[in-house]
Amino acid sequence: MFRLLPLVLLVACASEGLPPTPPPVDGAAIFELGQMLFFERELSGNRNVACATCHVPFLSTTEPLALSIGQGGEGTGPTRARGEGSILPRHTSDLFHRGAARSLLWDGRVEMLDDGTIRAPVPLPPGITTALQAQALLPLLDRAEMRGHAGDVAVDGRANELAAIADGRPEAVWDAIVARLLALEGYQFRFQIAFPDQEITIVHVAQALDFFERSLWDPQRSRFDREGPDSFSEAEREGHDLFFGDAGCFRCHDAPLFTDELFHNLAVPQIGPGKRDGLDEGRALVTGDPADRFRFRTPSLRNVHLTAPYMHDGAFATLEGAIRHHLDPATSLREYDPEQLPSSLRAMRRDDVNGELLETLDDPRPFRALNDAEVDALVAFLHTLADEPELIKEPDHAVPVEVPSGLPVDHWPGGPHPSR
Repeated sequence: MFRLLPLVLLVACASEGLPPTPPPVDGAAIFELGQMLFFERELSGNRNVACATCHVPFLSTTEPLALSIGQGGEGTGPTRARGEGSILPRHTSDLFHRGAARSLLWDGRVEMLDDGTIRAPVPLPPGITTALQAQALLPLLDRAEMRGHAGDVAVDGRANELAAIADGRPEAVWDAIVARLLALEGYQFRFQIAFPDQEITIVHVAQALDFFERSLWDPQRSRFDREGPDSFSEAEREGHDLFFGDAGCFRCHDAPLFTDELFHNLAVPQIGPGKRDGLDEGRALVTGDPADRFRFRTPSLRNVHLTAPYMHDGAFATLEGAIRHHLDPATSLREYDPEQLPSSLRAMRRDDVNGELLETLDDPRPFRALNDAEVDALVAFLHTLADEPELIKEPDHAVPVEVPSGLPVDHWPGGPHPSR
């Protein structure tokens, strides 16, 4: 038994002028396939992690953890714990409006170039046409995120054949994942309906995930879009005017996506295990340019009040805290309060590199000083950018009851919900 969203959402992205995805023969069929795959733990080496484990639909497509937990973690959403898993270097990005993005991930290592070429850390298979499709394939290769390590045994006792494949052979890992899926009758049927008369490859997996994510999370239905400033409260209107005026937020967060898709160093405190030598140098790890050290992609502000904590490493627990950091990054860095972090991460703060962070600082300060009431007004305005679709209002909406593998599906664990 499977739960599907209304078909009207399947075509919602068409009206937004988004980069085209190769059209499926049956939109409902490819949506259902993408839905199954998004929640399917069979995609991970140890059969214990799905896309939805970290990109939790009923938690705004991200998770309330400063840093994500990889293979060996337990639970999902607010109940996810480290268990035997490792802490990953970065906060899980939300998936809102990623279909229209030209670069993806905090360091932009997946990027659509001006000539339409997609740049990624590994060679991409022919047929990948969007940055979102390319991004969907990368976690499948990452040992800490989904693939697992050589010698691992899956949760059902089977050997992890994906982890046994040598690094540097992405096509072999992807082929093995497709073989897993096509060994299941439920996927044989769904791939045949979604992509009739085609030899199924990892490209079709990426296309189905792309279509599912765009259909749910790309339409722009916020109050800002539907009604505009005339519908705002006094505080929201003041925040709007500050955002596009004296606060200068528009310089990096202009409409319609509220991101310039560029990379900036805001002197965010270094938290966590880092990417190399205990540091996360951000964009410089992609470009090799020292000037890009500690620069990270500007996130979209759509639905931002639902996606705490903030920044690439979840350093700021509240939206107000993230805004205040922009007002004076150097002072904020120096006076950073680690008590807002989970206790397990407080000892993983690298304040010994604060001087290096400030060397390439991109100054985000407003055109003039802001008082507390004006900061509150900015927060109020940002709430108008929320598009709270049914899958957020109703935690289990759009979550399949089961998937063809029969492996567990991540469901809402109960308790307080952030959008209610």
